[in-house]
Amino acid sequence: MWYSVLGIALLICGWLPATLNAAEEHPHIAAELLPMSLQTSWNANKPNLGKFGQCAAAFDSRTDDSKMAFACSIYVKLSAVAQRKAIQHCDEQREARHIKAPCQLIGN
Repeated sequence: MWYSVLGIALLICGWLPATLNAAEEHPHIAAELLPMSLQTSWNANKPNLGKFGQCAAAFDSRTDDSKMAFACSIYVKLSAVAQRKAIQHCDEQREARHIKAPCQLIGN
């Protein structure tokens, strides 16, 4: 109990870094701006996302599927976790396929 009071006091005084409470910011892309094959993947996965699920994509080509990465995180209880996992899985594919473009969350 005392540690939570101390944490609140430190937070009020500004001694805890703001990054502890800040959500990670990842770039977003509208689904309509994705290449057609990624839009198809997005539409197929969207119904399974639930309240917190997220998908991410990266692409260097709008026609060559080997230059596209797509990953979703669906069975999570927090949106921030879903975002982080989707970006992480997308980045793994991006690196394996030597895609230069960064992974972006799809949607909002």
